This record gives sequence, structure tokens and C-alpha cells, in this order.
Amino acid sequence: MQNIWKYIVSERVNKIWGIKMGLSIMFFAITLIWKPFNLTFQQAVIVANTILVIIWWSTGIINKIPASLFLLVIYYIFSGASIKMILSFSLSETFLMIIVTYLFSQGIANSGLIEKILQPLLIKLVHTPCQCLIAIVGIFYLTMYIIPQPLARLIIVSSVFYHFLQYTDSPKKTKNVIMYGVFVASAVVNISTKDADIILNNVAASFSEIPITNRLWIYYMFIPTLITCCLLGILFIYIFRKELIGIHLGKNKKRNKIKPFSIQQKLAIVVIIATILLWATNSIHGINNTLITIVSTVVLFAIKILNGEDWKAVDITTLIFLTAAFSIGTVMKFCGAADKVFGQLETIFPTEFSLLYVCVMILITMLLHMILGSNTTTLSVVIPGLMILCSQVIGSPIIVFISVISVSFHAILPFHSISLMIGVSNNYYPAKYVTKLGLPITLFVYLVVIGIYIPYWKIVGLL
Repeated sequence: MQNIWKYIVSERVNKIWGIKMGLSIMFFAITLIWKPFNLTFQQAVIVANTILVIIWWSTGIINKIPASLFLLVIYYIFSGASIKMILSFSLSETFLMIIVTYLFSQGIANSGLIEKILQPLLIKLVHTPCQCLIAIVGIFYLTMYIIPQPLARLIIVSSVFYHFLQYTDSPKKTKNVIMYGVFVASAVVNISTKDADIILNNVAASFSEIPITNRLWIYYMFIPTLITCCLLGILFIYIFRKELIGIHLGKNKKRNKIKPFSIQQKLAIVVIIATILLWATNSIHGINNTLITIVSTVVLFAIKILNGEDWKAVDITTLIFLTAAFSIGTVMKFCGAADKVFGQLETIFPTEFSLLYVCVMILITMLLHMILGSNTTTLSVVIPGLMILCSQVIGSPIIVFISVISVSFHAILPFHSISLMIGVSNNYYPAKYVTKLGLPITLFVYLVVIGIYIPYWKIVGLL
């Protein structure tokens, strides 16, 4: 029984845990009894349990797997939606692609391709913190399709820069700021193309009434995001100027001699390059990218770059969490709760599309993000809701893009992003850095959407 309880609860059960659990149940009970927004009993049950589980996710008082499974069961019992609809994400090609890319990305890590090529280049070319930040952005763009799984890409690149910084005599605070820059840069770069984040972007795009291909996403998002990345870099350097300006990354340690590639690793590199070329030429040959990745992964297993132990790279917790998170919008819409909840927000929107209209959209998205925490959960709730409110005024791709921009690199606390939590938990940087940058970024998001994205979309005909 004790082992089962440990599976359900991650933290120590004490007075603080009891208070957190009590508060979560209180919010559940209030929603169920009060039935706000004229919700029916069925809708109130759905909304109340959704709030309950989101609190569990955000606070960690219940582990993600049991919390997610609980929500899925509640949806099946009370929503009236079919099991196929509730589990639509886990039955999608995106879900399969995520599993395969976990393995494929692990194969890239095992090949030593990134470390053996990037480390010598960094040691030779990077001498200041600002150069390091430029290198971070450049490497994320270069590895965008080499390492398709965004979290795996972040872990590999952060590891490369962490080890590089260990060979420098720069102050500890400078190293911490640069490492924080790795995680910030990743969040911005990932919205440049649809496939740069196969989880967030692909699923966000799935809510659009008009299909958004990777090609269209690049056309509408790549250039303004690149400009945004440069401006955010300037803001980042200004905020952390004491730790970055006037610092030299002098080398104070001897670097271990890099071993040459083995035959297996050389074969793996051939497979990786072939895979990237097939992805890039998809419009010519028409072979499905998921199928390409599956075949490449099988080959990596065949040449022993991947083995049975590498199946551990597939994060089951994340997969179950994503299944539950992305079911929220679908189920809330199906049972009519989303229409009633978001229908109440209609009065705060201007009657016609304007810059103020965009600001209201960003405000709603950011507020929900600060409450819900997870980017994934926020988008699964806010995009279907904004579709209800805004689809008669603006096109659904714009709703998707604005929502993604509003949550991707905006964070006040580490729990607002899984990747930021990873960085803090690895002691790459202190949590206070997230708040220090997050507060000005709140205003920054408004400025770049209004000043960069909207004008660009008008030029290219999206608006």
C-alpha cells in the first residue's frame, strides 16, 4: 500500500501537503456547488475536475500520471464524449512522432555528433558572453531539424554549453546567466517553424480550422520570430548587463582530447544526414516524415547506436500528461462548457478587429498561462476558447500564432515552463532569473506582436 501511495504522491505528506490538497478540493467544491456561468451539473463536474487536476499538476501534490489518468476517467464517465475523442491526441500521428523522435534524438546523443563538432568550434570562436549568446541562437537554428524532439534538443545543447563554460574562468553568475540564456533562446527559436517543436506547435496548429503546414508556418512566423529573437537578445543583455558586459571567457582548463568517431558513429552520422535530407525534400518525394523517422530509428537500433536501454528516453509521464492536457479543450468544447465560460468574456472584446482586440487576446492568454502554468495546458484551453470568441473576426491561424507567441517565452515563475523547471532543477541558474526577465517580457510580448508580427502579417496577406 505504501508503494502505491508513493506512486500517487511525489512529495512528503505533511501539514503543507494537506493544506495544498485542502485548497484544491475547496476550489473543486466551490465550482461544483456554485456552477458559475450557468453551467449544467454535467458541465460543472467537468470544469470542477479540470480545475482540480490543473492544481494538482501545477503544485505537484499528486503525480502527473495518476492525476492525468484520473482526469481522463472523469471525462469518459461524465462528458459523454467517446473514448476516441478523449484520447484523440494519443491516437494521432503527432503522438507517434513524439515517441519516435525521443528515440531518434537519443541516437543522435549516442553518436557524439553534436559534442564532437560543436565543442571544438565553441572553444575556437567564442570568447565573450555576448558571442556565446549569439552561438546559442545559431546552434538552436542549426540543430532545429537535426534533433527534432525539442526537449531532447534543449538537453543536448544545454549540456554542450555547460561543459564549455566549465573550461572558462568567467564568474559563476556569468555562467548562470549564459545557461539561462540557453533556455530562453530555445523557447523563442522553437516558434520559428512548426516542426521546431513537434509537441506544442503541431498540436496548437491542430486546433486551427484552416490547415497550417510547416511551410505556411515558416512563411508567416520565421522572419518576425528571427527579429524578435534579436530584440529579446538585446533586452536580455541589458537586464543582465552586470554579468555579461566586459567579461572575457578565458580558458582555464585543459580540454580532454576528443576521441575519433567509431565505425558505428560514422554509420549513425550517415543515417542522420540521410534523414535530414529526406525531411528537407519531403515536397519532392512525398514520403511521410513520421515514416522516415521510424525507419531511421530502426536502422540506428540495427547498427547498435540504440539499444534496449534507450527506450528509457521515451518519457511515459510526458506522453500521458500530454494526452490528458490536450483532451481538455476537446472535452470542454464537446460538453458545451467552453462556449459558456468563454462566452462570458465576449463583452471585454472590442466589436471590431484592432490593436486593442489583439491586446485583449494576449492578456487572456497570459493570465491563463500564469494561472495554469504549463504551456501545453494553457494552449489546450485558450485556443479552443479564442476560436469561439474570435473566429468570426479573424482567421484561426492568427489565433493560433498569437496564442503560441504569448506563452512560448513568457514566464514569471519556473513552473510556467517545463524546460525552465529543468534548468532550475539542474542548478544551471537560480529561479529568480526567470522572474527578473519574465516581468519585462510581459510588456515585450505586446510590443513584438503589435510592432513586428501584425505588420508582417499584413505585408504577407495573412491579415
